[in-house]
Amino acid sequence: MELGIQTVGPYDRVREVAGIVEDAGAAAIALADHYLYGTSEADYAQPVYDSLVQAAALARDTSRVEIVMLVSPITFRHPAVYAKSITTIDEISNGRFVFGLGTGWHDDEHDYFGIEYPDMATRFAWLEDSLGYLRVFLDDPTRGYEGTRWSLRGFDARPRARDDLRLLVGGGGAAKTPALVGRFGDEYNLYHHDADGIGKRLEVMRTAAEQAGRDPDSILISTCYPMIGGADESEIDEFLGEYAANVGQTADAVRQRFADRIPMETWDIHAERLAEFANLGFERTYLQLIGHVPWATHNALKSLGT
Repeated sequence: MELGIQTVGPYDRVREVAGIVEDAGAAAIALADHYLYGTSEADYAQPVYDSLVQAAALARDTSRVEIVMLVSPITFRHPAVYAKSITTIDEISNGRFVFGLGTGWHDDEHDYFGIEYPDMATRFAWLEDSLGYLRVFLDDPTRGYEGTRWSLRGFDARPRARDDLRLLVGGGGAAKTPALVGRFGDEYNLYHHDADGIGKRLEVMRTAAEQAGRDPDSILISTCYPMIGGADESEIDEFLGEYAANVGQTADAVRQRFADRIPMETWDIHAERLAEFANLGFERTYLQLIGHVPWATHNALKSLGT
């Protein structure tokens, strides 16, 4: 099982976390592309940064680790902007960028910033169209692309993408998302952990890939795992105390807030969960360490292995 870390925040902290990830020999540092963090008015007071710009900076400030966009919403940018960003960041990083795209889910960040946010069916149509555009642009832009919303005139667009640049598609849906992965994706980030549901989604993905003349075995299967951990309860308490101080709450309030939503266990229990993920068919897990605390990242990777 490969491990990556997903993080957000001020660039100095993101760079510090990326350095820890790289030094530990982990597979990837992943960024979440949002204009608001969290889901409440209190959360929205946090500073929020442009993740594509940060990814470009990480391309220079790291040397080995993959840099993964997990994931950008189709609503944020025209696929041409994504296409140029992808190839530019990948060139800066010497071939270490992985770009992820999804429908978007955060209602408020669209409402607050005035970004067009149609219903889910329309966003899926946009996602399909954008993935078609990007697949052509990355594979052979001379073919051109004519979609329902976006089009690309066929020409020899430079710089050309490297042959093995991965296009990630993320989502937990049972039908549309895995079918899009099979047709267009190189990595399937499946945010779903029920064994029966995973099997059905992978079957849809594999069938779609075969029908598109693509090799389903070449598609990396990954997931995300939000978590709070420690070597023992005292380390978990230490983390909760630091996180609480950063957000102006009590440690008890933070514990209660996350108790029903985020696994809060010792590292050995988390390791058992990761082993279950591997048995379910996941090849990589992106750890979403609540609070993005650098020392917790170090301890997690040291304890869980890479």
